Amino acid sequence: RVPVVTAINGSAMGGGAGLALAGDLAVMADTAKLGYPETKHGIVAAIVLANLVRQVGRKAAFELVALAEPIGAERALQLGMINRVVPLENLMEESLFLAEKMAAVSRPAMAETKRLFHEVSELGLEEALKRGRDANKRMRTFQK
Repeated sequence: RVPVVTAINGSAMGGGAGLALAGDLAVMADTAKLGYPETKHGIVAAIVLANLVRQVGRKAAFELVALAEPIGAERALQLGMINRVVPLENLMEESLFLAEKMAAVSRPAMAETKRLFHEVSELGLEEALKRGRDANKRMRTFQK
């Protein structure tokens, strides 16, 4: 129900990359790296793969896990893995800024937005629109 902002600094590899990208918004230091080195170690990026495919698409996700090479912040931004790239010294400031902005909105509206966002992301357009109309009706009963 509560949005999560992740701040990525240093090297977030394998499960660390999965955790870093599992947040709702992700801010990455311009010096940080993300990667999935599992195949280089004879294992599979099994737990993070489903979320990665949904975030970046099939071709990019396969490239990341098959080549097992870390990528920088600008490439992560291009792939849609993160929301913002900032200088390292501004990482926490920017991450907290985003968190504070989301905390300032109506809690029921934010909770419903997050719930609906994840619900409709896997649905066809017609069903997603129906769920959106249903959420709109429910939200009319909430007070700000």
